[in-house]
Amino acid sequence: MTAMDARGFNIPNKCRSLKYMFFACLILSALVTYVYINNVFHSDRDFLNSISPVASLLRAGRKDVSSIGNINTSQAASEHLHVLQYVPRKKITERPPTTELCDEECQWERRQIRYKADVNQACDLNNEARQITNWAEWVKVNELVLQSFYFSDKHKTIYCEVPKSACTGMKRVFYVMNGGKDKKVLTKMNIHPHSFRSNWRLSNEKSVKKVIERLKTYKSIMIVREPFARAVSGYQDKFDLRPNGFWKDWAKTMLKSEGKDPSLVGTRKDISGHKALVTFEEFITFTTNTSVVNKYRGDQHWIPIAEICFPCQFNYDFIIKIENMKDDVEYTLKRIGEEKLLQYMFEKGGHETKSSNSSSKEAYLSQLTPDLVLAFKDRFVKDYHAFNYSMDVLNLPQR
Repeated sequence: MTAMDARGFNIPNKCRSLKYMFFACLILSALVTYVYINNVFHSDRDFLNSISPVASLLRAGRKDVSSIGNINTSQAASEHLHVLQYVPRKKITERPPTTELCDEECQWERRQIRYKADVNQACDLNNEARQITNWAEWVKVNELVLQSFYFSDKHKTIYCEVPKSACTGMKRVFYVMNGGKDKKVLTKMNIHPHSFRSNWRLSNEKSVKKVIERLKTYKSIMIVREPFARAVSGYQDKFDLRPNGFWKDWAKTMLKSEGKDPSLVGTRKDISGHKALVTFEEFITFTTNTSVVNKYRGDQHWIPIAEICFPCQFNYDFIIKIENMKDDVEYTLKRIGEEKLLQYMFEKGGHETKSSNSSSKEAYLSQLTPDLVLAFKDRFVKDYHAFNYSMDVLNLPQR
């Protein structure tokens, strides 16, 4: 049958073939254009993904890269981008207030949600919510950090030790959890040296594979404290109330780093009336000077928790605050099936952690200059934000 146009005229077969070829060319052209654009897009994306630190943000799906310039590329070795990848923390929604009765355990659960939400928010705001992508490299780089981690294979639980944050009591708990029964070890002077040598200290584990497995899969515990109260407690315990040879050497190092005569160690009284190895001002001057602390491999008694336990890299299952010590510890131990060990946290004879009262903190704060207070804020700002502690405690008293 001969094709006809709208006016009734016949359309030659040759013209009809040209019409089909025209439409085929259009389709082929569109297909070629699509393939070309797609290839260019993927090439550009692969190129961008090869650039650091932009790559870490793109791979994490972060659309807003305006804050790239705020990434601190001079972080410690643990911040290398080939080991870590930026991954925004999942927002934790707190339970809305209800009229239902909420017992102590219910209140503890709500606090845990709030603690974790505070950490996640702080890590995201500082662009530090990092996911470890190369565990073997991370363990190698942070070999010294592993000295702060203790574990129980039986309970599949790991604990990050923060000095001056109830670490004596928690070490007792882990000693017993690991089968320890010698009461002499539980005394205040023996639990620390024993734990340092123990086979339940992560840094003493020879198998990197087992170290990684514990870090990745075990339930985790961290005890935190308001930074200034922790600093006061550390100073009182090591440089004021009970000085010994080890801390005398540290005191000399502090004075030398500040250009002072080391013979001044132990010759002056502090506000407590005791002869102090160094003054509180000298102690804070040393601990807030990061270049000096790094040079002398600063003791963890005055290192921020963020640099000890890495809360922005590990999602801790249980966060205990000194300010809610008894309840937080009780229900944490209950969840790991060892509520009966609560007694070891508060047993007499250890370096019991007491929250410094406001008058004591104010007295020590009055020893500092405004510049030194600012330096302290800068040094511990990550701890204040991550654990939602107010910096109002650092407001200098009226003179």
